[in-house]
Amino acid sequence: MKHANKLRTLTGRAALVAALAIGTASVAFAAASRAYLHSYNLPGHGVAIEGYSPVSYFTVGKAVRGKRDFSVEHNGVTYFLTSEREQQQFRVDPEKYVPAYGGWCAFGMAVEDKFPIDPHSFKIVDGKLNLFLKNKSIDALELWNKGDEPDLIGKAAAHWRKVSS
Repeated sequence: MKHANKLRTLTGRAALVAALAIGTASVAFAAASRAYLHSYNLPGHGVAIEGYSPVSYFTVGKAVRGKRDFSVEHNGVTYFLTSEREQQQFRVDPEKYVPAYGGWCAFGMAVEDKFPIDPHSFKIVDGKLNLFLKNKSIDALELWNKGDEPDLIGKAAAHWRKVSS
């Protein structure tokens, strides 16, 4: 009888550990899936533009880190904004604020690749937020500005249609 109770306790614990492992794996899988939602640039934390507010680029002309308290979701993508006012602005016209090419580097899209971005490297072109890679080796915004912008936009849009479908 004593062994039967011990076996039941161990079996119950094993079932609990297995359930927790399955639950953890499901959460990890969901997070990994979210990072590639619609081919959008959503780093491991699953938040667009690395947590910077898409509205701030238009209202204050610079990258400003948003806050989790003012998050909104659009097409399954989470954006952090800086205030309730920005939340309202975003909700009224989200397509105005979401970055071009799923938040990937615009120049990268133009050369048919996905480059990560530096949220501080951006340009608003035809009312659309374009983000760019910038590191010690490459300033993609500088390369973009040296190129034929209408041609680059056309190439980037064509590649984005391919990778996002």
